[in-house]
Amino acid sequence: MLKLINYIKNGKGIGAIWLLILGAVLAFYTAFKVNKSLPLAIPYVQDLADEFLPIKIEDGKIVDPVETIKKHEYQLGKDHLTLTLDTTKDVLEEQDMMQGIYVTRSYIYTINGKEVRRQALQGSYNIEKRDYTPLLQKIVNWVVWGIALIGPFFNFVLFLIAVLIYAFCTGLACVLNKVSLDFKRKMRLNTVLFIGLYTLVTILQYAGLQISTFTFFLIMIALQLLLVKKAAD
Repeated sequence: MLKLINYIKNGKGIGAIWLLILGAVLAFYTAFKVNKSLPLAIPYVQDLADEFLPIKIEDGKIVDPVETIKKHEYQLGKDHLTLTLDTTKDVLEEQDMMQGIYVTRSYIYTINGKEVRRQALQGSYNIEKRDYTPLLQKIVNWVVWGIALIGPFFNFVLFLIAVLIYAFCTGLACVLNKVSLDFKRKMRLNTVLFIGLYTLVTILQYAGLQISTFTFFLIMIALQLLLVKKAAD
């Protein structure tokens, strides 16, 4: 604790490096999880292609297949997904709006509970029926490498913005404790608190205890109130 307090008082800006390290660890772990789980969806996507393709669209309307109804149900872990292709109609009727994804001649419907989203088909193109597995595997690889290469810097920017916001909020703790901190000390204080609390919350979440963003914010403010005076001494 004494070393952390001394860093807050006299640190040389290495907090940004630790934020980048935290962002990199998170990005690499996410890439690992995506690389492990996303390929499992490839057989389902190929199964979907085999079931519903080919499809030909002209000027935002399906012209092939015509007057066709195809329905397929998927069990993805605990989730149940129903996909329906119905080219016998342009607009989905209210009595047909069960949970799932529907494609009519002119629209794609996504229905989740009482929420109904409709997206009009656009353009003209032909989606052939073939083996998309190699292409899907390439897409997975692109996604994984994109997360691994861009993710650390993206996370770093998000973490830095969060620390800046918390540094601004430190003003309340300073007023209540009747102390004064310059901007650098505020940044160092909140960098230490943010990294420590973020790591702890992540561990607790994997243990099954969910911490909301608002709760995280309240804990950060409480820690500021407890430690701002020591940082100023």
